[in-house]
Amino acid sequence: MRFNLLGPLTVESAAGLAVPLGSGKQRQLLATLLLMPNEVVGAAQLIAALWGDEPPASALANLRTYVLGLRRLLDAPDTPPRIVADAGGYLLRVRQQERDVDRFDAAASRGRACLAVGDAAMAQAELTVAVDMWRGDPLADVPLSPLTAGRVAALTERYLLAEEDLAEATLQLGTPAETVRRLRALLERHPQRQRAWEQLMLGLYRLGDITGALDAFRAARRVLAEQTGLDPGPRLRRLHEDILHHRDPSGPVVTPPRATSSTVHDLPPAVEPFVGRATEIATGRAELEAGTGAVVALHGPGGVGKSALAVHLAHLSAEHFPDGVLYLDLRGTAPAAPPIDALGRLLRALGVPSGAAPVDEAEATAVYRRYLAGRRILVILDNAHTAAHVAALLPAGPPSAAIITSRRHLATLPRGRHLPVDVLPVPDAIDLLGRAGAGERIAADPASAHRLALLCGNLPLALRVAAARLSSRPGWPLAAFADRLADPTRRLDELSYDGLGVRRTLRLAYEALSEGDAHERLCARAFRLIGAVPLAVISVGAVAALLGRRPAEAHTVVETLADQRLLEPRQPDRYEMHDLLRLLAYEQAQAHESGAERAAALQRLVETYIVAAERATALANAGWTPTDPLPDPVGPWQTWPETASAVSGWLDTEHANIAAAVARASEIGGEPARLAVSLAWLSYALFWRSGYPAEALALIDRGLALTAALALHTEYAVTLYYRAKLRQADGDPAGAEADLLAGAKVAEGIQDYLCLSGCFDALGNLHYLTGDPVRALRRHEQALALRRQHGTPLHVASSLSNMADARFDAGQPEQALTGVREALDFARSIGATGLEGAALAMLGQLECRAGDHGAAERTLTEAMARTAATDDLPTQCEAALARCAARLAGGRPRQALDDAVSARDLASRIGDRYLRAVAARAMVAATMAEGGSPAGHRPDTEAAADPRRLPGYRSPMYESFFGR
Repeated sequence: MRFNLLGPLTVESAAGLAVPLGSGKQRQLLATLLLMPNEVVGAAQLIAALWGDEPPASALANLRTYVLGLRRLLDAPDTPPRIVADAGGYLLRVRQQERDVDRFDAAASRGRACLAVGDAAMAQAELTVAVDMWRGDPLADVPLSPLTAGRVAALTERYLLAEEDLAEATLQLGTPAETVRRLRALLERHPQRQRAWEQLMLGLYRLGDITGALDAFRAARRVLAEQTGLDPGPRLRRLHEDILHHRDPSGPVVTPPRATSSTVHDLPPAVEPFVGRATEIATGRAELEAGTGAVVALHGPGGVGKSALAVHLAHLSAEHFPDGVLYLDLRGTAPAAPPIDALGRLLRALGVPSGAAPVDEAEATAVYRRYLAGRRILVILDNAHTAAHVAALLPAGPPSAAIITSRRHLATLPRGRHLPVDVLPVPDAIDLLGRAGAGERIAADPASAHRLALLCGNLPLALRVAAARLSSRPGWPLAAFADRLADPTRRLDELSYDGLGVRRTLRLAYEALSEGDAHERLCARAFRLIGAVPLAVISVGAVAALLGRRPAEAHTVVETLADQRLLEPRQPDRYEMHDLLRLLAYEQAQAHESGAERAAALQRLVETYIVAAERATALANAGWTPTDPLPDPVGPWQTWPETASAVSGWLDTEHANIAAAVARASEIGGEPARLAVSLAWLSYALFWRSGYPAEALALIDRGLALTAALALHTEYAVTLYYRAKLRQADGDPAGAEADLLAGAKVAEGIQDYLCLSGCFDALGNLHYLTGDPVRALRRHEQALALRRQHGTPLHVASSLSNMADARFDAGQPEQALTGVREALDFARSIGATGLEGAALAMLGQLECRAGDHGAAERTLTEAMARTAATDDLPTQCEAALARCAARLAGGRPRQALDDAVSARDLASRIGDRYLRAVAARAMVAATMAEGGSPAGHRPDTEAAADPRRLPGYRSPMYESFFGR
């Protein structure tokens, strides 16, 4: 397959046929991945590339759709997928020479090598091959984003260099007419290329057109003055003087010699020890040493080691910049000094006397760039604030280059090669601890070393401070120091030594906001309130509630916090905060937000989650149970999922925050604690049915303590009911039965008959799973009687569906089918999608048991669609297992195996050990039916466990499907 980027984007199959690339967004996605082949591009980066700063709510889902579309177009049968998901993003596999870019680079490199050894003829041949690959501007028919524009500009620069090298080869071969022809066309499009003007003048001179050569110089001088404000460089001026005074400029145009002025070397000492960053170093060196005038922009949060990496890179690449290295600390978090101050410091470093430096910014910029012109100087601009802050300080182009560090991602930098700098991986963090001061204690106690690295958040600054403290206390065991850091109220105090402190560095960005304008002060308050409530994921909706502001304003706030690297964006509208920043935020909240203000913010958050959970329940229930009219929101900051399909994404973002809000509110007591009970009660089923069993159990344990303390009997009984569900899934039928009996007793005592019927219904399901359909039927009949007397038709229909399997195995197959069909008809009549999905699943199970496998497969396929729409994972899992059985019986083992694998994955998500074991048994059965080994589909020891190893579980239905 061939990928053609040097012009409009096209793809050719192995047979040479054009591959249709689909929609504009799909083409844009492919172009972005092709510019960064074989490296993971984050989903957030791709979303920003496709939709800019305001992606739609469906951006992530749309991105997945485009990826799927590209896979269908690019993947060949029996080959690994071209696009793979990895580390929160996507990677496009591209083989050597599949991109025209790579073929161009290879030919241009061969041509330059020939030129270097004096083989002008071969150089001309290779370079002609290279430049002839260009069909126009790179990706001419694809919209560019900040992520791709810099890479496209770098491609264009490589093309221009190849054209100039080709011109040099033709001059050496004595064919100046060809040189002039090509260069006139090139300068028409790129009139700022001084080397090309030199070559054009020399070609005209060698053709005998002296007037044309002098006219070319005047044209170059005019264009450079108009477009850059600069005069022609020394080589162009010297060539003009030679021609003007009839001095023959002999020989080919070559790379300008080193400037004769004194070498500058302002580079600070390297930070030692330096650990890790191999990828960043390799990429940075390749960019700097390519001679293309690269601007390597390192960005990341405070304390992550950007300055250390910049200086380390500069030391490694210094030999490629024989005219010197300039270093300037711009102190980016402080109010930015005017560029004229920085220009003055740079000019003085270059040897301009203090009184001679211009005081006008434009004039100073011109003088600075004239000093750099034709010289190979590396400029390091440390701690930049914005792209505008450094624009005047950048070299105009090659052969000089620059390294910039900043907290913000300076996306508008010209020629910028942006490299994010994050915390260290754990092995590198431990290595830094040892080499910076902990010494042999690392090897002696690796567990404590690992713990120390995590307590430092793998942040290089924190690790260096911790290592310095350990170095000063050689008798301290690692475990003892880790215990000191484990206290969150002391950790930032402990991470300070000899003038070096984590708190001081982290506070810089926060203090800049707290002392800024009204918007920035609001951002500082949001930072504090995030610290007051330990949100696991910082979402726009949560911040809106904490501040009591509309979501649109909250979005601007979190984006500002992300720009200042106080938050890190992970997905659209989802952000994370480093653990040490959380401690700082908590400190600032305690210092600057009163207890009443913190409680009010928490109450707004809990109320927001209650409103959202009620709406999510109504959408996800889809008529499973009757719901009261939904209350009106109490503030414009409240948000909630608007559709059933949005519930899953909302829960994925907010489930851990709901648990954190319940925990913090229950600690406060009073009204927040009562609200926490309501939120917990609303969240149990959402968490369990959507695949968050561990979080659901933690919420239930806290809910039991709260409801008992507040004497909320109905809520206590409901909480017991949901704990029984989780215990049942976890392989503890005795514990589940105990909880259901206890809940039934409480419900009966307060005469809550619907709650009591729910406990009886769940007991019936439990008894059926443990192999006693007769006992199960008795409990279901008790539940049905209560619901006929005290409930609604919806409650009755739910019972008829739930009890059908027990009726079937208790010798009442006709009543089972009649009852479940009645439930299905009722669900459809009122649009109760949730009950409809459950009834369809039960009906399909019974049809399969009755031998009507074709009808069963159709019914179960419909059931899976309904349960997917309501995110009812437990019922979806049961339907997948039953369809597996129907397909096995119908002689379709391949499709049956797909269902078994799907059921295994669903059971894992909801934490149901029995269903997972049944799914493993089904996978083995399907594999054997297909002619494979029974060991061929044992994904792990737990999944392959015999269902009988889970004590007490013997579902008649699953034993009939897959054997005992």
